Amino acid sequence: KAAGKCVDALIIVTSDHGEMFGSQGRMFKLTFYDEAARVPFLVRYPGKLKSGNSDACINTPDIMPTLLGLAGLGDRIPAEVEGADLSPLLQGKGGKEPEAAFMQGLGHTYLWQNGYEWRAVRDKRFTYAKYLRDGKELLFDRQKDPLCRISAAADPAYRAELARLRGIMEGKMSKL
Repeated sequence: KAAGKCVDALIIVTSDHGEMFGSQGRMFKLTFYDEAARVPFLVRYPGKLKSGNSDACINTPDIMPTLLGLAGLGDRIPAEVEGADLSPLLQGKGGKEPEAAFMQGLGHTYLWQNGYEWRAVRDKRFTYAKYLRDGKELLFDRQKDPLCRISAAADPAYRAELARLRGIMEGKMSKL
């Protein structure tokens, strides 16, 4: 309370990245593996949101329009904003979820030129990644291989998933 009036407080706990801490033989962030890429997004808005959770694949650009939506300012989100207002999901109303989260390792440039870059998409089951340097593609079925130890990109049984996720990634890159 402030001066006898109730103050609304929207509390958010999140991070821009996790850490590998030796997992996959890697240190630091800079990769698409869950240890580095899957981060918490916790929201508390007393009196406005009920307890619950969602497995939606959100992207960092979704945060700003979602917060505006929660604040009742969804109609003020500029059309050129990259992210989506996912406030209906937080409010338990359902709605359209992102198909996958888009991730990118930029190396020293954002132009997809220097060989150290990668792009990836992660949906509720799969992670697909591609390295620029050699064009290597990785596909992980996190349901069957939660530690992402064995890429299924060359497995014919995953040909359709590989093509689907490749299409999602290429579409996102084209749009951006």
